[in-house]
Amino acid sequence: MPSSIPHDLQPFVDRGVASGRFRSEEDAVREGLDLLRTREQRLELLRADIQVGVDQLDSGAVKTLDIDDIKRRGRERMASTGNGA
Repeated sequence: MPSSIPHDLQPFVDRGVASGRFRSEEDAVREGLDLLRTREQRLELLRADIQVGVDQLDSGAVKTLDIDDIKRRGRERMASTGNGA
């Protein structure tokens, strides 16, 4: 399937091929598409995780965040391991 590199990206691809970063223009395009696919897969996972949180919030399966309690427990944990200040 023939394709063309956009004019503004051609110098980047040419430098990559000349330096050995890419073996060919096709390799540059392949790597770009692989990166795009990875990014989209990560976004899908993130969206799924967000939906879990939204569903938990909607069902009332969450509790209020108590910063003071978190700090207290953290200080207790640090003191018990000898890392406290």
